Amino acid sequence: MSDLARLMLDHSTEMLLLVNSATLQIEVANAAVATALGYPVEQLQGMAITEVESALQDVFYWEDVRAGQYQEIQGQEGQYCRADGELMTVTKSIRVLAHQGATLLLVQAAPTHNERKAEDALAHTLSQLRATLESTGNGILVVDWQGRIDSMNRLFGKMWEISDELLNSHDDARILGFVAGRVSESELLQARLGAIVDKGETADLLHHQDGRVFEVKSLPQYLGEQIIGRVFGFQDITQRTLDEAALRESRDLLEQRVLKRTADLNTANAALVEEREHLSALIQRLEEAQNQLLQSERMASIGQLAAGVAHEINNPVGFVNSNLGSLRRYVTDMLRLLAAYEQAEGTLLPDTLQEIRRIKKEVDVEFLREDVVSLLVESLDGLKRVTRIVQDLKDFSHVDETERQWANLEEGLESTLRVVWNEIKFKAEVVKEFGGIPPIECFPFQLNQVFMNLLVNASHAIEGHGKITIRTGQDDSQLWVEVQDTGKGIKPENLQRIFEPFFTTKPVGQGTGLGLSLSYGIVKKHEGHIDVTSELGQGTTFRVVLPKPSGAASASTPN
Repeated sequence: MSDLARLMLDHSTEMLLLVNSATLQIEVANAAVATALGYPVEQLQGMAITEVESALQDVFYWEDVRAGQYQEIQGQEGQYCRADGELMTVTKSIRVLAHQGATLLLVQAAPTHNERKAEDALAHTLSQLRATLESTGNGILVVDWQGRIDSMNRLFGKMWEISDELLNSHDDARILGFVAGRVSESELLQARLGAIVDKGETADLLHHQDGRVFEVKSLPQYLGEQIIGRVFGFQDITQRTLDEAALRESRDLLEQRVLKRTADLNTANAALVEEREHLSALIQRLEEAQNQLLQSERMASIGQLAAGVAHEINNPVGFVNSNLGSLRRYVTDMLRLLAAYEQAEGTLLPDTLQEIRRIKKEVDVEFLREDVVSLLVESLDGLKRVTRIVQDLKDFSHVDETERQWANLEEGLESTLRVVWNEIKFKAEVVKEFGGIPPIECFPFQLNQVFMNLLVNASHAIEGHGKITIRTGQDDSQLWVEVQDTGKGIKPENLQRIFEPFFTTKPVGQGTGLGLSLSYGIVKKHEGHIDVTSELGQGTTFRVVLPKPSGAASASTPN
């Protein structure tokens, strides 16, 4: 479709659909129908028309179309199903078009304006209004612009003790006069009842002859910009007035007592604050130590499990490797022997030679000769990969390290990446930009924990498929390891808290909030620090910075 045609369609206020009669799929939909039904245009184009039209007569019509029976429709009422499940009544017309050998149906539709719905809505609103008037805790009086009573709720009549005889007389002047005559502010109330068309709001206190106190507020009632009446709300605040007086007396007494106690409390509070701060700091240190101990024990258990698994795998891997080596030699010898036999075929009797050739053809000796070598090569390659994984597990399981060791962090990154690869491989492409940093004296297993936390967190931050970049580098005094992801990023208000124990942005059950806290502690233990930068929607970068070994120490370190 040309850009001009699409422009014309999208500027049409009428709902337009172009349907393929063979597949009943919507080929073209304009912006008006997408807006009315709540679907994106791209989603509508490809949906079946029967997913949109829901009335029974519509279903029958499209079944006829599928059977090759085309009929044009003019001004017929139907129902469309919106994306939110609501039904929309429309008036539609359908025209049959021929285009490049195909039959297309042009559907034109517009929402139906149903006056009955408007009447029902009005009746529903009036019913709600009456229920609201009767359920409120205030006496309500509505007066029209001529000062006549338009409406009142039952509580108003009960509040002013208006007799049924007076209410049933419908004598508005008598009813309003009766109410005004029972308060001390009679002239004020009559003035308010006479000033119906004033635009302002009013709020007054009325004192009943029997001692009750009423708060009366009024608002003008508008029809468009025209004032057509006023709504008065009467609230009995007698008890509230008494309570407020008692409250003021109690408050004065309480203020005197409070002033007397404040001086004593200030002195005691200063001591309590100091003690509380001391205890809070102590508790925080204890919690952090306990959490680090629990995490260390958990990682030690994981390391022991990994070491055991590696040991158990290593034994069968050893004899499988030995057997494959022997099998390779045996196959080589058998192939040599087969070649020698083939050279001697010319000396065999015709019957014997014919039988041998029949068997060779039946078992496809040429294919076996090539495939058995290929199978051995693939098996040995797979065995090398298993051996490398076992070595990674053994490297990752150094749970008994109590002294620093010289280690190459880039090798540790490679080993850790292989251990967590199953967590990452379906989520992200991994790019390694290693700068050739020198070995450092450290606790390798602990730093591998830090790298594992950063890599797993980077994978969890990516929605869909993204990229994780691992970089290393150095300057004159420091070296660094950087893990960058293209995930959803971290909110600015959370950046200052991500290293706090138990703080996590992951859903419940998917994170303990200890990983980054422990990583921070491990790096700090190595006299280093962790920096983090993040941008919402772009990703996050964690940089682990460690002191660079001195020239003499690093030069004496074996490569």
